[in-house]
Amino acid sequence: MPLVAVLGSGIIGLKATEALVEAGYNVVVVSKDLPGDPVAASWASPSAGAVIYPTYTAKSTTREFETATFGHYWSLAHTDPSSGAQVIPVTEYFAEPYDPDSQAWYTKVKPYYRHSAPEELPLGIKDAVTVATVAVSPLIYLPYLRRNLEARGTKFSRLTAKSLDQVLRLTGAAVVVNASGHGAKELCNDAACTPVRGQAMWLRDRPRGWNKVLLCQDGGYTYVVPRLGTGGCLLGGVRQEGDEGDAADPALRRDILQRVNHLSGGAFKDVNLETDVDDVVAWRPGRDGGHRLEIQGPDVVHAYGFDGVGFAVSFGVGRRVVELVKQLTGGERARL
Repeated sequence: MPLVAVLGSGIIGLKATEALVEAGYNVVVVSKDLPGDPVAASWASPSAGAVIYPTYTAKSTTREFETATFGHYWSLAHTDPSSGAQVIPVTEYFAEPYDPDSQAWYTKVKPYYRHSAPEELPLGIKDAVTVATVAVSPLIYLPYLRRNLEARGTKFSRLTAKSLDQVLRLTGAAVVVNASGHGAKELCNDAACTPVRGQAMWLRDRPRGWNKVLLCQDGGYTYVVPRLGTGGCLLGGVRQEGDEGDAADPALRRDILQRVNHLSGGAFKDVNLETDVDDVVAWRPGRDGGHRLEIQGPDVVHAYGFDGVGFAVSFGVGRRVVELVKQLTGGERARL
């Protein structure tokens, strides 16, 4: 069977690898960063919020990816909680009135959906909805994926790639899947790639009994995301396009905590910013015009530029990568 090299071991690269292995391909994963490594700003997946939640402005193809991905993680959360996937309620707040009918495609695939009453809304919030969905703990799930893939024969190799040709040459692969995220800017000379800086805080001990996600696209990109298998949660955040700073801004700590307390009714009012939290900084792999998911030439499949929705589309994207690889290698060979 053809050997495929996957460049990048973030969530897109790993789910593409998983899908390729299930389709019968031999796969080698090459990446500068590998699951289990220390968190780095340039590698977004370990620091992701990783809530399987919709993109309201998504095009139809992305919605298909999101719908398929939700079903995948929903099943995983019920069948293997050791993966770090958990079913959890999510409440999203809106600064403007929300029309649930505009997201009918989403409400149909969710097992629970509730539109908040006006008296439940924080000051300045015009609307809110609550759904049951899945949140994934990346620091559990990424190594989990790696272990499962290695058990099925997938090789992982550390490499700071200089070009896609180098990856093909060193691995001997017939095809390379470019899931290099932000790294595609230099590897592909893609000027559309734009880092989107995020800053959040890891709260080591969340309030007793707190087990829900809060989201608000209020200009500050506010969120609270508990992590399965820990007593902590992620408090965020910001979206700063074009900013590659990897140092935390202390002033943002206070701003984030203030916004979180506004949404949560003061649930985090006792958090001490000097002793209770650790800063989290990462660059989401943004791309002007949206992600790139396509064939280039006889031996390259691109899969990058998914910004902050990598986890939410990962399973669907992985299946699409397989379709593209089959076009290059001949689908029948992979099924023999």
